[in-house]
Amino acid sequence: MKFKNRKEEAMAKFAVAQQKAAQDAQWKRQVEVMKEMKTPILHADHKLPTSRRDLLSAGLMSGLAYAAVPGLLSTITTKAYGIDPAKCKADAAEGADAAAAAGYLHVELSGGAGLSGNMVFGKQAAGAALELYAPEGYGTNGFGSMIRPGDVTLDTTFGAPFHPESRIMQGMKSVMSPEAQAKTQAAGIAGTSGDDTRNNPLNPVQLVTKMRTPGALTSIAGVQDGNTGGRTRELDIGADPSIPKALVSNEQSLANLVDPGLVATRLSEQAAVKIAETAGKLSESKLAAFNKKDLNEQVQELIACGYLGAKDLLTEYTEDALRPSNDAMLTGTPFGNLTFQQAVADQNNERSIVMSKLLTDGLASGATVVMGGYDYHGRGRQAQNDRDFAVGVVIGLALESAHRKSVPMMVAVTSDGSVAALDGAGHEAYRSDSGARGSALMFGIGAAAAPEMVQNQIGKYSDAGAVDTSYLVTGNSPNLMALALAYNFAAFSGNMANFDKALSDAGAQMPFNQQEYLAFAPKA
Repeated sequence: MKFKNRKEEAMAKFAVAQQKAAQDAQWKRQVEVMKEMKTPILHADHKLPTSRRDLLSAGLMSGLAYAAVPGLLSTITTKAYGIDPAKCKADAAEGADAAAAAGYLHVELSGGAGLSGNMVFGKQAAGAALELYAPEGYGTNGFGSMIRPGDVTLDTTFGAPFHPESRIMQGMKSVMSPEAQAKTQAAGIAGTSGDDTRNNPLNPVQLVTKMRTPGALTSIAGVQDGNTGGRTRELDIGADPSIPKALVSNEQSLANLVDPGLVATRLSEQAAVKIAETAGKLSESKLAAFNKKDLNEQVQELIACGYLGAKDLLTEYTEDALRPSNDAMLTGTPFGNLTFQQAVADQNNERSIVMSKLLTDGLASGATVVMGGYDYHGRGRQAQNDRDFAVGVVIGLALESAHRKSVPMMVAVTSDGSVAALDGAGHEAYRSDSGARGSALMFGIGAAAAPEMVQNQIGKYSDAGAVDTSYLVTGNSPNLMALALAYNFAAFSGNMANFDKALSDAGAQMPFNQQEYLAFAPKA
């Protein structure tokens, strides 16, 4: 800008300096308010907060009012004022990479599923070839004398050995393309857990989200109101009730994610810069007046004035944009013999696809799906087969969705307990609870190719058909089995350093070594 004389130039510079000083003072006041609002209030004479109401009272969970009180500008750090326009392009590129970060989907089977009656475990030590345990032991896992693993050809489509009668494997294949199957590897962890109880700390999703880039809209998407979005208790290491969570039960509930208050707290760097520039153009009095308005009014004014385009905030995260039914990559091709509409007619299938879209689009870091009715014993083989096939479809839909998006994803499957069968001739029904035959399954799909593997089995079974609890620390500790899931996700996603840091931050020691506890080879 040209000035008529030096006096006019000096006055203009003085005015700019005064305006900046006023803005800095206003920002400093807002920062103090933000710190106060975010500080948890925990009292020695009160129980630890567990319910949503307790968390809200303690300041560990944000309510609707909190989203409106600080206002839109309070979501921007002071660093936004000094960002160079050239750096914004670099930040945008980093954001694009972050959107392709590996997703983590945790599938909880409530009741005690027979996972070891699907993947065939052996008694070999780490890295060795499959060594079958005693035939009668396989009988207790449902494989009668006519279909023993040693007498039938095992299926290694996904790397790990699955019995041809495995309905989980069959369900996966029914909805996955050959290309997606070729990019998928599976592995199992032999480990016991308590039967039919939510007290098993089997879900590490909170720790997982600490290891990777936060989702654009939420860190954890779940189907139940709780710290993990699931039924079973969270892993102790890395537990943090303040991690952003969202309840997502179907397509319609995606509207919960695009509440203006939630969107405002997840602004992109570019949007933050634009709003900061807007604040820089306002006088102190106008800035104060703007801060007094509620969030909706602020957004409307910014868009109306041209400071913030709809592309930067609202249209990027509309409910319609989040719906899988509007995503041609998911709807354009059938899932096996199922059209998209046929697939999502089942609630669990719909949840799998909804969660997968959130993960592969970078809108969530981790997600949990809970499937009920997996208390197998006494229900008969047909009902057990139907349940196994159903979870196989849920796993397959998630992996196929990730394949279509060319985004890596790990799906972990756990159950609270397990079951045992009476030895017979065929595919025998489970008769009783038996957490000693427990296990967890992992499925990883790469963006362009199958992930490299160290091995397909962690831990081992004994000749009795039960977990050998004397071998690895994961054998008799649900907590450490869940930690091993997170450890393998760190390797699969290239976040080993972040895993070490998360352990250190939690005051925990590394209990694992790569040779015995990693299935997925560490990714650089």
